[in-house]
Amino acid sequence: MHRYLKRLVFALTASLTVASSFAEERDKPAGSASTQPDSFRFAVEIDAPKPTRAMLEKGLDLVRWAAESRVTMPLLERLVVEAKTATRDALAAEGYFAAEVASEIAPGPPVHVRIRVEPGPRTLVEEVNLRFTGHAAESPAGQARIAAVKRGWLLEKGAPFQQTRWDAAKRKALADLGAGRYAAARIVSSAARIDPKANTARLEVAFESGPEYRADGIRVSGLKRYPARVVENLSPFSAGEPYDETRMQIFQRRLLESGYFSSARTEIDTAAPPDAAPLDVVVIEARSQRIDTGISFSTDTKLGLQADYSNADVFDSAWRFRSRLRLDAKNQILDGNFDTPPQPGGSWNTYSAKVERTDIQNQLTRQASVGVAHNWGLERTPSQITLSAHTERKKIEASDIEDAHAVFLGYRKTFRYTDDLLAPRRGVLGSVQLGTSVPGLASQDFLRSTVRATAFVPAGARADLTVRVQGGMVIADSRFGIPSTFLFRTGGDQTVRGYAFESIGVPQGNAIVGGRYLALASIEYTRWFAGDWGAAAFVDAGDAFDDRRAFDLAVGYGVGARWRSPIGPFRADIAYGERTRSLRLHFSAGFTF
Repeated sequence: MHRYLKRLVFALTASLTVASSFAEERDKPAGSASTQPDSFRFAVEIDAPKPTRAMLEKGLDLVRWAAESRVTMPLLERLVVEAKTATRDALAAEGYFAAEVASEIAPGPPVHVRIRVEPGPRTLVEEVNLRFTGHAAESPAGQARIAAVKRGWLLEKGAPFQQTRWDAAKRKALADLGAGRYAAARIVSSAARIDPKANTARLEVAFESGPEYRADGIRVSGLKRYPARVVENLSPFSAGEPYDETRMQIFQRRLLESGYFSSARTEIDTAAPPDAAPLDVVVIEARSQRIDTGISFSTDTKLGLQADYSNADVFDSAWRFRSRLRLDAKNQILDGNFDTPPQPGGSWNTYSAKVERTDIQNQLTRQASVGVAHNWGLERTPSQITLSAHTERKKIEASDIEDAHAVFLGYRKTFRYTDDLLAPRRGVLGSVQLGTSVPGLASQDFLRSTVRATAFVPAGARADLTVRVQGGMVIADSRFGIPSTFLFRTGGDQTVRGYAFESIGVPQGNAIVGGRYLALASIEYTRWFAGDWGAAAFVDAGDAFDDRRAFDLAVGYGVGARWRSPIGPFRADIAYGERTRSLRLHFSAGFTF
């Protein structure tokens, strides 16, 4: 993007210069007309390697003027000179500092212009020297931040030198250093020392982190309908605590996800004393009521319709109501939730009800539930304690009709240590859930636990490695009498690719039903090529089972395409399932966690 903007700026500059030249030719006195050649058209040929030729054909002003019929020879000669200069500048920006550019104008008709380009050897980065001063260089937390900046440096040793990538590397490094606690960070000096004979570049950047900024409350602007405490209660910062960029991002996202606001922006007041710097929060309130409808398609659930209704200010009290109707080939769900306004520390309560009909793997299930949850923690998925009541009837093809009910008390703890919320490249996220049926209030007493974790590991500047594990266990005398929502099935887009949606489980009659145990692991390597597009190779393995002696991993492996979309990673995969000995196509978008 920056490269094309640079070329555009150059092209506009050249256009103005050439337009001026044309005006000069046009405005010459009539007495000079006898020496002025007739106007004509000309053709342009660029003799250069394919990538360079494509770049020049799009960027050179000379090429655009070839469509004009008013060009004179003096004007053409000037266009050619400027084209040669522009070519050298464009190649230098790509790291070719010893390019040879020659030109030839062959008289017509038609007049023919030939630009010959030999880019020569490309300049490679020989050394990167990043220096840091200020508080960050003197504290353990600052040293960790500096190490992260160095790890994330975009123009590493041995890479081709490019002006746009050099500029982007400096911008990103400054943003990484200045995130949160070092909000006043700046670049003191920078230099790219090019040796055109050796075709090497030595990069030097000096950063000044400035002081460490600590929280001193928040200042909210933009409120009309809601009291300031709605925003203040979602703040993750205590007075005197160093600012953390990840928590600032989560705070901003939580404001948006609350339903109260359509826009939220946070900024540390760097003019205040560093040990007591307020956080300025600017919000735009959203409409209190909203209706959304949509149509979707996935390889798991096929064509789907969805309608959502929400009211973020029920009875003008900042209570929130959310409801959703979802219809697809396998699920028909209607649910509703009431959320209390956020309390100090970012906690709130949720009261919910849901009715659901599912038809998956020849098991037809009708179930209903009501519950109350206490939520806390400024994470994308907050921690919670839940008390819920469930009842269901399931009809299993070629087997019995089963009824089950349970009152369930559960606890979920989430954790996230990643470098980015939507597209992490480094770190870990996960959750742990523990729960039990309430004795005497369940058709089968049971204990239930699950654990999920996903690790992100960068494998070079343009490659990522993702490792995912998941396990679950239900301790009970039997799976019979336990509502299906507490048992395990797997297979599909987000679990074990190469298998149909929830097709891995316990055979019963002609159906696949849930088991008391789950084990799943996945490893995926992604190589990024053009911008936000990439290709992946993966191996998934998992099983849902009811008898530990029957544990048998179903393995799937394949390749896929990736796109870093605004809503999270988009995936299109083709996978082979070893159990079924068949290929399946999978589509998915975003992280489901």
